[in-house]
Amino acid sequence: MLPLHVDSRGPMLSARLAAAGVGGAVVTSAVNRRWLTGFTGSAGMLVVSAETGSSMVLVTDGRYVEQATRETVAAKADVVVVERRSQAELRAAVAAHMASIAGRNARWALETSDITLSEFDQLQAACGAVDLDFDRSRIDDASAIFSDLRRTKSPAEVERIALAARIADVALGEIASSIVAGVIEAEIRDVLEAAMRRHGADDVSFATIVAAGDNAALPHHQPSSREVRAGEAVVIDFGALVEGYHSDMTRTFVVGGPGADEMLERHAVVRASCEAGVARVAPGVVASEVDAACRRVLAVAGLEHELTHGVGHGVGLQIHEAPWVNARSQDVLRPGDVVTVEPGAYRVGFGGARVEELLLVTDTGHLVLSNSPKEPTCPPFPPTTSRTE
Repeated sequence: MLPLHVDSRGPMLSARLAAAGVGGAVVTSAVNRRWLTGFTGSAGMLVVSAETGSSMVLVTDGRYVEQATRETVAAKADVVVVERRSQAELRAAVAAHMASIAGRNARWALETSDITLSEFDQLQAACGAVDLDFDRSRIDDASAIFSDLRRTKSPAEVERIALAARIADVALGEIASSIVAGVIEAEIRDVLEAAMRRHGADDVSFATIVAAGDNAALPHHQPSSREVRAGEAVVIDFGALVEGYHSDMTRTFVVGGPGADEMLERHAVVRASCEAGVARVAPGVVASEVDAACRRVLAVAGLEHELTHGVGHGVGLQIHEAPWVNARSQDVLRPGDVVTVEPGAYRVGFGGARVEELLLVTDTGHLVLSNSPKEPTCPPFPPTTSRTE
């Protein structure tokens, strides 16, 4: 697998901060710390100067300092790791470094959706102790900068997402034939997740959704002890996690029996809707056009009111990230985006269907990363190379 080096990311962020007119950023979220430095620990603050060429400073506690040193070196991050034993000492070290890289009245960037009011107040007090003006009026939100920078996946990132998708394909192929009347939702979840781990997943991408019968009308249903019955649909939405990177796929199966014909018709419409959306995925396309393509197919069948959510989102270090694929999105797709297309149709008291693909936007169009068959029955799946092979 390609090494996941991050040496270009600090300078990219510094350039964006300088363009925004801020002196630097204090990074508090685990996902953005990881993206910038390779550090996977759960505690620490990262200080990044707007001056290109300056080393980042990661302040963490004794539990993580050795891990942080190893991981940042392996990732080729230009970062200095500083150890502090208490939260007060950690904040004081962050404030001292902030004061060393920018003037007293400089503006600062924070991930305002991540830091709590209490944490901000404590950091502000630490800054005051070193005569640094850290008033809220001098704070810019860095969330949009990070969201935009993380959108374009490197070849190493794509490799991990693609591997996670292949693992999910293999796992579903192994257990699909067991989706029959009498099996319970939670059992399907358990064997599917075990199969993903057996084939090399570090974890699951998110809480696996298995929804049978009337539960399939709930897009985020949690698997229960409900049994699958003849004639019902079973929606399975799941993914694998590989070195921090997620995959995401949904397939809907229809168990034969009375009432299956109507559900098969619904599945056919939803599948066609997904395929119409996938066909629109290409660089330069506004994401809302992908959403609209899915809805047009549903509208012809009279099911447009049964799609109750946007049809997709970006995938990477987070299972939901930019770009956003919904009716209001103005995000323009670009090469390196990894996105889902996942329309559904849900009727309370009856059930639902959803079909989801995971795609990489390329220079000329797209590449589908999820390759499980979309048929609603459970035939043997073609062999797929797994991580363990």
